[in-house]
Amino acid sequence: MVDDNMPEDDAHQSGISLVGSPDVLATIGRPGLLDNRSGIGSIERLPLVDSEQLVTGLRDGALRPGKVLITSLLPEVRSDTPADRTMRNLAEAGEILAGNQGQLFVFNVSTFDPHDDTHTFEPGHESFAVRAHRLLIELENTAAQTGIRVIDVDGAVAEVGAIGNVPEAGSLTGDVVDFVTEEAVLAIDQSGALADTIQAPVMSLRVPSFDRRTTVGSIARWHVQPGQLVEDEEALFDVRFETRVHRFDLGADDRVTKRKRSGRSAKADRSYFMEVSVVAGAEAYVNEIVCPEGHPVTAGDIAAVMTTGRGMDVAAADAGSDFRVGARVIES
Repeated sequence: MVDDNMPEDDAHQSGISLVGSPDVLATIGRPGLLDNRSGIGSIERLPLVDSEQLVTGLRDGALRPGKVLITSLLPEVRSDTPADRTMRNLAEAGEILAGNQGQLFVFNVSTFDPHDDTHTFEPGHESFAVRAHRLLIELENTAAQTGIRVIDVDGAVAEVGAIGNVPEAGSLTGDVVDFVTEEAVLAIDQSGALADTIQAPVMSLRVPSFDRRTTVGSIARWHVQPGQLVEDEEALFDVRFETRVHRFDLGADDRVTKRKRSGRSAKADRSYFMEVSVVAGAEAYVNEIVCPEGHPVTAGDIAAVMTTGRGMDVAAADAGSDFRVGARVIES
């Protein structure tokens, strides 16, 4: 199940291991989404295994996953393993991973079956949808007790619609793929299983807040263009902030002059401008520039839309998280 030519240390250090279930590979495992992303390490794609094979492989060391292992209920739905046995296997797999500071994520599976839209609950007969529904409920209960994290495929199908997105039982396409990918990325990010966060497929590039007095300004210049791949630490844009000068920033003569003029020791009312260069905190594509040069901005405004793929048909409203940035004062 693991490449015999792979050094053992490399196998252990791989950031994410994906069991080769079609729903997993079509979403979080699609090529280019996580590969070569800083902070994740390698992406290992394992063969398709059911829960029995999974826990056996973890026990005997045939499977040496990274900090995150993602599997699916789909192999279980298509097997005759009793539901309680499946859950014991998954719980044990989760315990083994937790003992190595890892985390188990499980895709539940949509109960929508395009080949059986009149589900029958006859004794002794379980359609795909019936067994999927039974396992879905069992997984929720097991996850609550063991700390296994569930990626809600069934909820995604319910929200965006199955027709056209689930061409056959267990197969995901279209909007469901994007939805489940975002859910999986968010779940991994929130788990803290990896040292660095994983970027969502669509991200908001926001104007950073420099300090409490320096929040309003305008875009001075862009260093990148839509469609461009930017790297970590690369300059994205410069923002010209207007910042207030407090009276304790002024010299003694300025303070005396101000008190004589106003009769009070209020803060000074003059201001100056400071330019800050905003730099990328990770690798991503510039999908769309929202605020062009000269556009007035306030800290927190969306300046651009960033994506993990080139030329994605998305908008700022589709962003699942904020793109990581840094800010450096430009010396005059």
